[in-house]
Amino acid sequence: MTSKDDKFQQHIHVFRGVAIILIVCAHTVPSLDWSANPVLGKVIDAIANQSSMFFFFIAGYLFQYLSTRFSFGRYMIQKLKTVILPYLILSVPALIVFTFLTRRIGLWSWFYDLPIWGQVGLFMLTGKHLAPLWFVPTITLFYLAAPLFLFIDRRFRLGYWMIVPLLVLSGYLGRGGQFGPLNFALYLLPIYMMGMAFCRYRVPAMQLVSRFWPLLLLMAGLGMAGILLEWESPPYWHVPLKVAMTLLITWMLWRHHQIFGTRLNYIAEVSFGIFFIHAYFISLIKSVMYLMITGHIYTGEGAEVIPGNAVSFVAYAGSVLGISVATIWLAQKVFKDRSRMVIGA
Repeated sequence: MTSKDDKFQQHIHVFRGVAIILIVCAHTVPSLDWSANPVLGKVIDAIANQSSMFFFFIAGYLFQYLSTRFSFGRYMIQKLKTVILPYLILSVPALIVFTFLTRRIGLWSWFYDLPIWGQVGLFMLTGKHLAPLWFVPTITLFYLAAPLFLFIDRRFRLGYWMIVPLLVLSGYLGRGGQFGPLNFALYLLPIYMMGMAFCRYRVPAMQLVSRFWPLLLLMAGLGMAGILLEWESPPYWHVPLKVAMTLLITWMLWRHHQIFGTRLNYIAEVSFGIFFIHAYFISLIKSVMYLMITGHIYTGEGAEVIPGNAVSFVAYAGSVLGISVATIWLAQKVFKDRSRMVIGA
């Protein structure tokens, strides 16, 4: 096991590819009409929804893995170039649409009473202008807290025991709340720290998962049952499901990532870019299909006109992923070394 730990963390790289595929799937599910196959829709949604937890686990893992050469100044400059700048650039189309052309559904009742600059500012602070973009304001809080995480990892490793009560808190509070990114950050804090701890203690961590995987499978099954059977919340059943899935997937990929070979390498490398842009293509396909089927222009509600089944789901999610990857590949050809500052990949 030690020899594997000394090499490039290929299993984590593959996990990043798996995570972004599941995130695309999660955001595709609501675009289909599952009324004829409600159980299938709920199962897919339960597995794929909140897969951003995997991203935060991976982020914590890689933060600890690369922390030996950490410099807060260089770290923040890199994040400004490769996360914040593309966030600003790629937000422009959504900001134009939801401030000048139409109204975003599900916002506060007073939101559109604000002046345009206030709407733009609040959109950027919360990421609500495009569904997946809440991730950026939230992960930015983790970037700013990097020195604290480093202190825990280097000088106060007992702090890792906070993961247990924090997971309980996440399971009780859920990820929603009026404070937007702050609620998300608190919800995802234990999974990020779990990634750090798993990397710090990866040999005994792998041994523990190898020993107790049946209990983790049971935990995942309990979480899945809670979601599918709509048991009362709190607790929020995605927490035990995704925590168990995270550990099981990490362990299984560590053992068997060679099955994937290099097939997921490019998707993993450009996963952040896919995260930034895939929602645009979900909306584009939804709008085109709505026009073709109904003959009307999609105005923001009731666009689930495509029957939800295994074939349509794979075709829809696969198309979104394929177009996203092709767009990033083209952007890399055009912008070359600067593509990460434009499109995040």
